[in-house]
Amino acid sequence: MNREDDIRKIALSFANVREVDHWKRPAFRTTRRMFAVIRKDGLWLHLPEERKEFLFAAEPKTFVKYMWGRHPELLLQADRVSKTELTALLREAYEHALPEKTERDRPRLSRKRKA
Repeated sequence: MNREDDIRKIALSFANVREVDHWKRPAFRTTRRMFAVIRKDGLWLHLPEERKEFLFAAEPKTFVKYMWGRHPELLLQADRVSKTELTALLREAYEHALPEKTERDRPRLSRKRKA
């Protein structure tokens, strides 16, 4: 199995994810937004800014910074990480792309009435 197959299998294992075309590149999205795009130059991941900055500093050859306007974006060199780490990074991007929970979505605490 090649790395693109690993990425696809992992991304599609998350709840409510679908694969879409993004400028002739495979991309994976939640109901809210894309969280990963397979590109020729690496795997784009939707991560929080502070997390990207940490990864750029930790392993600049694995987590490549490229600028999109004024925004630093991250391209993961997926062949440089283990399958376990790839899974964790995809899950992190997926969770960051999930719709935000509203007050209505939160479970209510049941109160027991005293007799």
